[in-house]
Amino acid sequence: MDAETATKALRLATGSSEIVSAVAPLSGGVSNLTYLLTLDAGARLVMRTPPPGRRSGNAHNMIREARVLEAVHPLFPEAPAIVGYSEDPSATGDQFMIMAQIDGRTLPPGSTFEVSPEQARTLCENFVDGLARLHEAELTDAVQAAFGDPQGFVARQVAGWSRRYEKIGLENPHSGLRDWLSANIPLDPDRASILHNDYKFDNMVLDRDDPTRIIGVLDWELSGFGDAFMDLGNALAYWVEAGDPHALQSFKRGPTDLPGMMTRDEIIDAYCTAREFDRPANMNFYQSMGLFRLAVIGLQVHVRVAGGVGKPSPFLDAALALLDRAEDFAGV
Repeated sequence: MDAETATKALRLATGSSEIVSAVAPLSGGVSNLTYLLTLDAGARLVMRTPPPGRRSGNAHNMIREARVLEAVHPLFPEAPAIVGYSEDPSATGDQFMIMAQIDGRTLPPGSTFEVSPEQARTLCENFVDGLARLHEAELTDAVQAAFGDPQGFVARQVAGWSRRYEKIGLENPHSGLRDWLSANIPLDPDRASILHNDYKFDNMVLDRDDPTRIIGVLDWELSGFGDAFMDLGNALAYWVEAGDPHALQSFKRGPTDLPGMMTRDEIIDAYCTAREFDRPANMNFYQSMGLFRLAVIGLQVHVRVAGGVGKPSPFLDAALALLDRAEDFAGV
């Protein structure tokens, strides 16, 4: 992406006559290409485009993500504000979206993050508060138009991730786990919620002056509309504690093992308190499903990195450990 192309894209999406003077790729995301645009006047914007080659459903659909953000940002200000988007490929060769930059500190995996135990605890509280507020956001006409019908969301997730697992071709079919998940799908909730579906520290922006304050939540390409506890289960799958097995450390997506950080059980209790719910009797389903989903993601990465399912890699080790933990929650 060069400045001339970005200028054409900005004009196409917004009608603006402003000039992009510099373009810099942003690291962190693995699904789509992200660029920081600096305008002649000094303002900064962020552009996202799909990767070249094959696409994977909604994960690379910039127009869907832009419409989701248009609906969600007024209700949940941590979501980026959309500046413009276009399906016209004449500027970039593909669809794209442009959004406001959220200027703060990000936490890429493995980055140094020094906070006191008290600050770590406060950050966890804000993490839970943000997720609870998202799930309680008003279900406007724009939200429902962006996401569609929430009925059957959990069943679709179980079936979809099971199909993805089968396509990978792992020798162990883990049929007991998949059968248990299919047999224990919860009823649809009385009220659907907006789901981020990738709610973790490396998708967040922190205040530069206050490391406990979350000012941005990024990467909404996997967002959905349905059972809020599915979102919590997905977040917990990434939450690695200090005492967890070594194989899981490669999936640690933030400083969740620092002194003062909540445990997974404390996260569940804090979330239920924030929403004035009792802890669900079937919480094991949501944790098992979150781990199964993350294991499949890990296996997909393994196949791409190692060049085949039967070859060794740290991603394979982590995925197998996640599958074992998912089976523990399922009791199979």
